[in-house]
Amino acid sequence: MNRLHLLAVVCMLVALLAGCGGTDRAAAPSTPGPGDGSTVVQVGPLLVRPASAAGFVAQEIPNPYGPVSLVALHGSRISYLASQALLDRIVFSRGSGTDQDICVCNLDGSGTVKLLNSTAIDRFPAWSPDGARIAFERDRPAYDAEIVVMGADGSSPYALTSNAVDDGHPTWSPEGRRIAFSTSRDGNFEVYVMYDDGTGATRLTNHGASDGMPEWSSSQSDRSIYFTSTRDAGDAEIYRMREDGSAQTRITNHAFTDNYLACDPSSNRLAWASWVQGGYDIMVSSGGTALPSNLSATRGNQMFAAWSSDGRFVCYCSAVGGDWELVLQQADPPYDQFVLTDNVRSEWHPDLGSPTMQTDRVIIGPSASDWGGRDPIWSYSDAGVVAYAEDGYRSFVRIAVRPADLPSLRVSPLMEPATTYGPGDTPVGVVVQANEIVSLREDGGRGRDTIRWQLDPLDVTAAVLYFESWTGKLVAVMTIADQSYPTSAGSAAVAVSQRVEGGALVVEGQFAAVFDATGARVADAVSAVRIADDAVTVAR
Repeated sequence: MNRLHLLAVVCMLVALLAGCGGTDRAAAPSTPGPGDGSTVVQVGPLLVRPASAAGFVAQEIPNPYGPVSLVALHGSRISYLASQALLDRIVFSRGSGTDQDICVCNLDGSGTVKLLNSTAIDRFPAWSPDGARIAFERDRPAYDAEIVVMGADGSSPYALTSNAVDDGHPTWSPEGRRIAFSTSRDGNFEVYVMYDDGTGATRLTNHGASDGMPEWSSSQSDRSIYFTSTRDAGDAEIYRMREDGSAQTRITNHAFTDNYLACDPSSNRLAWASWVQGGYDIMVSSGGTALPSNLSATRGNQMFAAWSSDGRFVCYCSAVGGDWELVLQQADPPYDQFVLTDNVRSEWHPDLGSPTMQTDRVIIGPSASDWGGRDPIWSYSDAGVVAYAEDGYRSFVRIAVRPADLPSLRVSPLMEPATTYGPGDTPVGVVVQANEIVSLREDGGRGRDTIRWQLDPLDVTAAVLYFESWTGKLVAVMTIADQSYPTSAGSAAVAVSQRVEGGALVVEGQFAAVFDATGARVADAVSAVRIADDAVTVAR
């Protein structure tokens, strides 16, 4: 299948998300489309809006060595480029202590929809593994709490429990057939499990202390049920047990309270709320055995953590600004935070799941159009090379030329060498020509600085770019000496040859300057360059 095919499914899912209202701070401008007089081109998982459709080219760069698709975008200035991905939606409760409603929104906080409008306190919602249903706790003043299940759109709510005791804090089994929950039916809180129709309720814990807040791990390496108990030191600690209630084991052992645990579906990491330094913070550890790190590390209270399906983000509630708001934070460096809501009513109890196609990043676009009202990396790009794979967007290299030189820009794939010098190691070469190439810049990733190759002092009219075949990252840049090729369009490619030699790729030509993957200038006036393991050296 052609790597430039239009993703009809993506388009339909994007369309389904359109039109959802909301007042959340992180809502980005709507995706550009035919309705605003622009033309949007879909390139794999990316939406691209050129300044003019006339002359715009999305040119595939052959890559027989790795899973990454490389596409050169040129012919018209690019005014919008956004990566699309299957991202979780957030289900949460919104309201006060006496009236809370279940809402859903996109992962960036946009598109908030209230699913139910009841007079009850509806809280602790949980996505079913298939995203089709939501279980939650319903508590009415002067009544006991019960567990209710409804469709993902808020339809057909029905109670799974109906008794004179409190039942709450539901969590789904990985296969979606069972629900674990807290209940006071035995005189104190214990953890039970039942089928998803409310039948077969079975007790899993049996202790005089309080056991509750269960969390069912969906990691393939850990099918445990975690819960909170006060059974040992009196303060709340995290415990783990098998799905049948056996092998109950203490996980945390602190002089402070640990509760509201969440399991990373992609690994064995745990997140929970701990009372430290006079307030709650979100702690993260590997399986609860490693020393936990403070993820939120913010004054005030942070509680109710939830992991994204891919383990990239942790969503939690923060009361730093007064009201409780939803915050999304990267689980790994650089730990970027995005405040998703800013309302007079508080948001609580998030759960992430039910992935839909959403905007993952706005790389090129208007100011404040990326997540959290942040600016994209660039407001425009003269041209560029984008890399993506089956798992989505990988990288973008921005090619800058002077406005008057844009019609002169040409991109020519280099012929690949006859053999590779290692599995997946052969880089992919591209020749770029223009009256003058000012600079190259590469997206360093969300929250990271770009990598820059500054070429304008060299008066570069042609350069060879080599991309790593598995990551799509730029590993080498070689500017071609002017006297080494004719001036006709596309002829620079004949001035460069490449061959496999001694476990490396040797590139021959007349090169005025050579740069490595960091943008550093490593050599001048050379005729042969050696690329091996992403290292760039002069060939001897």
